[in-house]
Parts: sequence; structure tokens; C-alpha cells
Amino acid sequence: MTDIARARVTAAPPVSAPGRRHRELTFAAAFLLTGVAIGLATGPAAGALAYLSGEKVPWTASRVMAFLAYIAFTGSVAYGLAMASGLIDSLAGRPVSFTLHRDLSIAGLVLTIAHVFLLLGDKWIGYDLQTLLVPGLSVYKPLPVAIGQVAAIVAILVTLTFYLRGLLGPRLWRGLHTLSIVVFAMATVHGLLAGSDSKVDTIWWLYLGSILLIVFLLAYRVANRGAVKLRPARAGV
Repeated sequence: MTDIARARVTAAPPVSAPGRRHRELTFAAAFLLTGVAIGLATGPAAGALAYLSGEKVPWTASRVMAFLAYIAFTGSVAYGLAMASGLIDSLAGRPVSFTLHRDLSIAGLVLTIAHVFLLLGDKWIGYDLQTLLVPGLSVYKPLPVAIGQVAAIVAILVTLTFYLRGLLGPRLWRGLHTLSIVVFAMATVHGLLAGSDSKVDTIWWLYLGSILLIVFLLAYRVANRGAVKLRPARAGV
């Protein structure tokens, strides 16, 4: 090969450039849709804050945190199912996908903690630390609230598994990690039955859309389980 030919090969753009551009556009669209979803979910509650008296602000702020936490957990579960089904492989490598999956779960957990402890400022029900942390002690809708409290505890355990992957081993890690679907189901029941605004059209569609998304991805994962196992292992898995 001549020096001129070598120079042309060296100067040629990388073959992966179009794929990288497509990936960046896809992520930009995903972040845009996430922003729209957050705006639709929190708009009614956040807008109401300006018209509330001081004693009602903690309750409404807690509801805002609850919706954000639900969106984050739904995104984490959906992303995990998409990873397990191979649907997300064409968009990003496994290390990047795993990091986003983990960070969404952590964000959901942090927002859940904010949702819980903001209730300490609510004077109507009069929550204290014991009733907030121990399932079954709430005087306000005790069963739905207890379901949410148990979901939060399980969510903490699931989030911790992200940092114990090497210690637990792949099979046990995946088994424990599937509890995230249980967390999603319990959080949905908690939100629908305990939420003071679950009958608002926007919020109702948020829950319905999230349920349909997770059910679809779960069904796809089960239906294609054998095909996913037959795929060759990829770097970074």
C-alpha cells in the first residue's frame, strides 16, 4: 500500500459514525419524552402549590415526589426488561445501559425517601417516624399505605443488589433483581389506592401507560427468553 493510500485510509471517517449519531438522536428523543412525561405527571400538583396554604404544601410536595419516584422506578424496570430482552443493545453498550438502569433506580429511591419524609410536615394526618417507617401503623388507608411501605423496603434491597453483583453471582443476582417487578406492582397499587389524586385524568393515564409498558416488555421478555439465551455473549455483559 502506497503512502497516499495509507493517508486516505487514515483520514477516512470511522464506520461507526452514523451508528453513533443515530444512538445520540435516540437518547435525545428518549430524554425529551421523559421530560414530557414528568411535566404531564407533576404539572397539576406542582401548579397547585402556588395556591395552597402553608399547612398543605408538605402533602402536595410529597405527592409530587411520589409521581417522580414512580416515573423513575418505571423507567428503571422498563430499561432492565429491555436489556434482558436485547431490545436496547442496538442503542448502547451493556455498561452504559447498566449504569442508566442503576441510576434510575437510585433516583427513584431518593425521591421515595423525599416523598416519605415530607409527610412529617403534614398536620392533617399527623405522621411521625414510627408510623412512616413501620407498615400497618398508618391511620390513613392503612393497607394501601402498608403496601407502599413494603414496596419501599424491597426497593432498597433491590437497589443494593447493584453493588453486590460480584458477590452474589449472576444467577442469584438476577433472581433478586426480578423483585423490581414486584416493587413496581406494589407501588402501582399503593399509588392507585392511597393517592389522593389518583382519579385525576392525567395521573390515571400515567398509571395506565406505565402498566401497559411494563406488561408488554415483560411479555416480550418471557416470549423471547430462549432466543435471548442463544445469542452470543457480548463484551461488557
